Amino acid sequence: MQQRTEATPQQRYQVILDRIHQACISGRQPPELLAVSKTQDPIRIRELFALGQRRFGENYAQELLDKAGQLNDLDLEWVFIGHLQSNKIKKIVQVAHEIQTVASLQHAERIAKSALELGKTPFPIYLEVNAGDEDNKSGVAWDSVQELADAIQSKLPALKLEGLMAIPPSHFQDDSTPDVPKLYRDLRILASSVGEGKLSMGMSGDLRLAIQAGTDTVRIGTALFGPRAR
Repeated sequence: MQQRTEATPQQRYQVILDRIHQACISGRQPPELLAVSKTQDPIRIRELFALGQRRFGENYAQELLDKAGQLNDLDLEWVFIGHLQSNKIKKIVQVAHEIQTVASLQHAERIAKSALELGKTPFPIYLEVNAGDEDNKSGVAWDSVQELADAIQSKLPALKLEGLMAIPPSHFQDDSTPDVPKLYRDLRILASSVGEGKLSMGMSGDLRLAIQAGTDTVRIGTALFGPRAR
């Protein structure tokens, strides 16, 4: 049996870019691609950087710090997309260009304080919404989003509220749901009323649905990098 050849970084990158463009309808501007690099070797980040990718998402504070140090010769934009811990926030703000997982006023206040101390204002953030109201997922409840957004914008001028970040329930997949679900359309509407009105939504499995719903950023990991290192 002939051994299967692993796709090259350039081939994987082009496949994702093609999927993004194919999902766009009516001449819509393609959303931004955030490369989710958690657990990936820094060498793979360098490979994607050489192909033109600049924004990379990390889930763990220490891994973000380590990679930022190892790759400080590259003009990268690091985006934190993991669960926030109060004692790690200042370290994250030190190296990140943006945090997409703010789910409480307390964390927003800590980010604002750190951004002021580090001279990184206004610091961009997104509110993470618990899109499916799932007990095993973090994020702000739907009916609390606007209250939190209003509090941040009125009390924390050191922050720039970009919009919403969402992870819809895993049963929504491009190949099983031909039409854009109401949940996606509702998230697009909700995001439009939060800060700058941006929406970060869509991963490998629901890329088409998210783009057709009007997301501004898609977050792609393994399909872009190949298998994780661990």
